[in-house]
Amino acid sequence: MHIGLTGYLACGKGELANILKEKGFTYISLSDVVRKAATDQNLEHTRENLQKVGNGLRAKFGSAHFSREVRKEIEANPDNKYVIDGIRNPMEAKELQALPDFHLVGISAKPETIVERILSRGREGDKLTKEDVLAKLNIEKGKDQPKDGQQVAKCLEMVNFLIINEGTLEEIEKKIDHFLGILSGEMRPTFDEVFMGNATNWAERSTCLRRKVGSVISKDNQQLTAGYNGAPRTMKHCAELGGCLREKLGIPSGQRHEICRGTHAEQNAITQAAKFGITIEGGTLYCNTHPCSICTKMIINAGITKVVYDSDYDDPLAKEMLGEQTALELVRFEGLRSL
Repeated sequence: MHIGLTGYLACGKGELANILKEKGFTYISLSDVVRKAATDQNLEHTRENLQKVGNGLRAKFGSAHFSREVRKEIEANPDNKYVIDGIRNPMEAKELQALPDFHLVGISAKPETIVERILSRGREGDKLTKEDVLAKLNIEKGKDQPKDGQQVAKCLEMVNFLIINEGTLEEIEKKIDHFLGILSGEMRPTFDEVFMGNATNWAERSTCLRRKVGSVISKDNQQLTAGYNGAPRTMKHCAELGGCLREKLGIPSGQRHEICRGTHAEQNAITQAAKFGITIEGGTLYCNTHPCSICTKMIINAGITKVVYDSDYDDPLAKEMLGEQTALELVRFEGLRSL
């Protein structure tokens, strides 16, 4: 078994790697390849220098250069199980997925938590500000970065298991033990993992050309309804009409939701309840994407009291409304995504 690690700065990748080392995993990092190249160029090993060297090597040798080198070393030692740190580009993850029994684990935290951790530890002196930290975080996420550069946000969308680190080392260890237990067959998935898995499966039915989204509504640990995004019943899908209307009009993601032939997954799950007379008040809605502003209003008025979402969605109005309301609890999903 091999475990790959991806995640943002100050989220606990090092601590997670140490936990896995104590469980018998051999540590190896893609960053070792970058550090060696930086040393060869007589560069100090600062985060900025390593990012520049890493991006340069990816541009020259391809996005999977580091993981290709690490994969060679792992394949030369087939009896070892490895924890592989420093995965920051989707092509690196895909290269390592060729290894037998490889699983990608992501670890993340709220931006405000990341800022607090970095400023409190003071590794880079008093000159570092909140804005400096957020700028570093945006680079890691991949904002304005080349496709072969750092793209940690996209890597986190690929993980088999996601850990949200807002607590203690003991909590991190308990979460990774849960995943290892599922892999060994000693533990069962949680209800959150089951329902989010169902939402992700429903997303495969989506006909949207931009983003496949699935949603499930449950109550008392029973699934009530489900939905996925696509054109309403009896209507042609975008692919049948020559493409996405929003793409043709140049509408950015997260804006002007009314200009679309499709109905969102959350809306379909709610309207299915109305169609079949199913009471969803007090229920929990699971969605593999953060709800948009229109879905947010429908979810609140439907009486749903909890929303569990997976990947982020850039809709500032939805986040503003969810931040000011008190009708429901919004929870970032963590746990098993796939085996």
